[in-house]
Amino acid sequence: MKCYIDSSVILRYLLTSCTEFERVREFERVGSSELLSIECHRVLHRYRLEAMITDEQLEETVTYLDELYGRLHIFDMTVRVKQRASEAFPTVIGTLDAIHLATASIWADVDSEPLVVFTFDSQMRTCARSMGLHAI
Repeated sequence: MKCYIDSSVILRYLLTSCTEFERVREFERVGSSELLSIECHRVLHRYRLEAMITDEQLEETVTYLDELYGRLHIFDMTVRVKQRASEAFPTVIGTLDAIHLATASIWADVDSEPLVVFTFDSQMRTCARSMGLHAI
């Protein structure tokens, strides 16, 4: 079984040491969009500027983020992904989440192995389920 994770999963793990992240070990393959790196880096830099983390914590966290990212199967934001993200979704969804869900749905379509979408974003989880994807 494979798992698609969004930025909320990585950020919660990096910033709060949430143990739910350990669930990814249940899956043979874990993937995400290249968007994940951009989103996570932006949040971490914003946290530093807002004094929510120190310079040292930023450096440590970015290093660990880059290590985690290197272990994931990363999907490019292809023309197909962007086209799908620009189309209608069954529920309300923001632009960045639409890119994640477009990527996940395309991965589900091209690879018959069951896919689970792992997110802490309730709106994204609802939309994924409405699209027929299994979401936790």
